Amino acid sequence: MSEQIEGARRVLVDLAGPEVSDPFIREQITHAAAALEHAAGRWSQVLPDLVADVRALEELLGIQPAVLAEAVPGVPDLAGAEEYHRELRAWLVDEIMVATDATECSPAVRAYLSDSVERLR
Repeated sequence: MSEQIEGARRVLVDLAGPEVSDPFIREQITHAAAALEHAAGRWSQVLPDLVADVRALEELLGIQPAVLAEAVPGVPDLAGAEEYHRELRAWLVDEIMVATDATECSPAVRAYLSDSVERLR
């Protein structure tokens, strides 16, 4: 997958980029190429990062980690892990919506959200 992403970045930069004269579009190509380069470098960590976040959500929501093995048998596949992660995130959103404002969220929820923001940087 990393090679495919890098190949797409090279096509964008080396083939399409030189053909574009509009400065705004060239800037967008530069941003898209940077995003692809970042994705290519991070691809191998997508599943481990997703599983780590699933584990953090399970702990936060009081779910036994074995639930992941039941939802995604064996070594989790990306599609299965993403679906389970969406379910956990929806559950977390429901938990947050019960609170009338962010200050009423538990310290554990606030810590998880803060950690999530930091990981995105």
